Amino acid sequence: NTAIGELSLNLNTTGYSNTATGRWSLYHNTTGYQNTAMGNSSTVSNTTGYSNTAIGDESLQNNTTGFQNTSNGNYSLQHNTTGYQNTANGYSSLQNNTTGYTNTANGDVSLQNNTTGFQNTAIGDSSLRYNTTGYSNVAVGGASLSANTTGYTNTANGFGSLSSNTTGYQNTASG
Repeated sequence: NTAIGELSLNLNTTGYSNTATGRWSLYHNTTGYQNTAMGNSSTVSNTTGYSNTAIGDESLQNNTTGFQNTSNGNYSLQHNTTGYQNTANGYSSLQNNTTGYTNTANGDVSLQNNTTGFQNTAIGDSSLRYNTTGYSNVAVGGASLSANTTGYTNTANGFGSLSSNTTGYQNTASG
């Protein structure tokens, strides 16, 4: 284990192959392993989660047992607790995700409000921004499917496509 920063890896007991850089990073980790946390309070609540990567202040901050998550950007996957195999790249991407799994968010505030939605892909700033529980959606392009909240199996390709859809399902739009 490598710990650089005030109280980083502070409670570690048997966790191994962890790297914590930044104040309070991986603070609560006890048995979690192969985690990388870079940034103040990144993955601070992790206890047993494993194979997580958090780069950015408060990224994966509330993760406890979630595993194989990747967050790049301040506040990305910040509220994730047990969600797993999520990827968030960009400021506040997947920020409010709690238990959602296998989501991919690339772009600032993409999938920002997702809580329990799963298997969503958002590529572009603000894509699927207001999604909460919707699942199996694909949004490619800035602001595509941005208003979606609970809709599922939608596909939107292009800037702003299906941006007004909130609860609709099985829609496809290109352009």
